[in-house]
Amino acid sequence: MNRATSLLLAIAVPVLWQTRARADERGQQIIEKIDELQTSAHDQYFVFEMTTYQEGKEPKSMTFEVTIMGTRFRRVKFLAPGDMKGTRMLVRALDQMYIYLPAYRRVRRIASHVRDQGFMGSAYSYDEMAIVTYADVFDCSLKEETDALYRLRCNRRPGKSFHYPVMEMDVDKKILRPVELRFYNEKGTKLKTDYRKDYKCDAKVKQACTPQYMKLVDHTRGDLYTEMKLKDWKVNTGVDEKFFTVRALQRDR
Repeated sequence: MNRATSLLLAIAVPVLWQTRARADERGQQIIEKIDELQTSAHDQYFVFEMTTYQEGKEPKSMTFEVTIMGTRFRRVKFLAPGDMKGTRMLVRALDQMYIYLPAYRRVRRIASHVRDQGFMGSAYSYDEMAIVTYADVFDCSLKEETDALYRLRCNRRPGKSFHYPVMEMDVDKKILRPVELRFYNEKGTKLKTDYRKDYKCDAKVKQACTPQYMKLVDHTRGDLYTEMKLKDWKVNTGVDEKFFTVRALQRDR
């Protein structure tokens, strides 16, 4: 290697490293901004109709309401069908999930080894039903940018227990919301694809937006998929933090 080549490499390597560092920093800024926007309201209330489709089986539908507050708290209550009515779930953190089953009339903590299993037979796992923000779980870099999208590649942070080690997220640049997420295992095999579209935004809290349609495909189960359709949405209902306690879950208050 001559002196000119050595000098060129000495200049090029730091430049390449700096370019990657800036991209990583920008990617993390994007995911943090998404989290900020998604939790900008004090609280949000949703009603979803969820239908799961699997080849050779009849579609299975259920209706449930979700209340979220801040960056972690979430309450889920099933409204239909009859055998699911009254089942409730509380999320205080990804590793603090509880479920109330009317048949037993008691609250049980959801064990860590079942968090990656299908939630009520759907394509969604307990982790996917529970997660509210992503920047505290993943380190993200900007992989690609087009006129319409940011494409992020994210690696799970050390010590975090979310089931998927790698996530890719396509972000709509206009509204800074995810329109597609892809989850991978350590070997790079795609496990699930999450589609989100038809976003609507609140007229009073303009930063609050939510997709009216979501579809999650589980590639490990013969492409079983679950659709979620938004039926109702309210922002800043004034729910109290006490609503997100185990006692309130037990009493349905």
